[in-house]
Amino acid sequence: MNSISILLQEGSQGTEVIKLQEGLKKLNFDPGIIDGIFGSKTKQAVINFQKSQQLVPDGIVGDKTWAKLNAANNPRFNFQVVNIQEFISYARITATNPKAVASQLFRGLEDEDGRNYEEISITYSREGTSVILYTLIGLADDSVRASRHRIELKRNQNQWEIIWVGRQFKCQPGRGQQEWSGIICS
Repeated sequence: MNSISILLQEGSQGTEVIKLQEGLKKLNFDPGIIDGIFGSKTKQAVINFQKSQQLVPDGIVGDKTWAKLNAANNPRFNFQVVNIQEFISYARITATNPKAVASQLFRGLEDEDGRNYEEISITYSREGTSVILYTLIGLADDSVRASRHRIELKRNQNQWEIIWVGRQFKCQPGRGQQEWSGIICS
């Protein structure tokens, strides 16, 4: 997809429109023929995508629409990469299977103050891979409102291993971005 936001709208043409059309098609929003021309079919696909993401459905692809498209097409987009060994040490992970890792994450922070909400989800993307998404909202921090970790695991023979970890933040008002981002709050 696109990591640099370029404003696209009906009438736009070029390789960025092709990237947009391919991204929409991959997500099952039919842009019509992938030809690099932002026509009425592409505009309708953008509007439908924007509605699905609770964005203003104006058919114009700006920063927010690009961010949602990038995130939808690359689940690691906008995460800050975390060193796996540092994460395992910090989170005190001793288990290797996804359910046990999720259980250790949940149990490991049960005594911290200030949390209003926490959520853990485990998905098995395809045979042999799993993703844990661990979200904490309402942190006792003057700059970070929420944090989220994405932990990817892969099964090699009969053993699971953590292959990638990333984190995102939502900042307190006036302390940085209000949407999920890998940028640390100020």
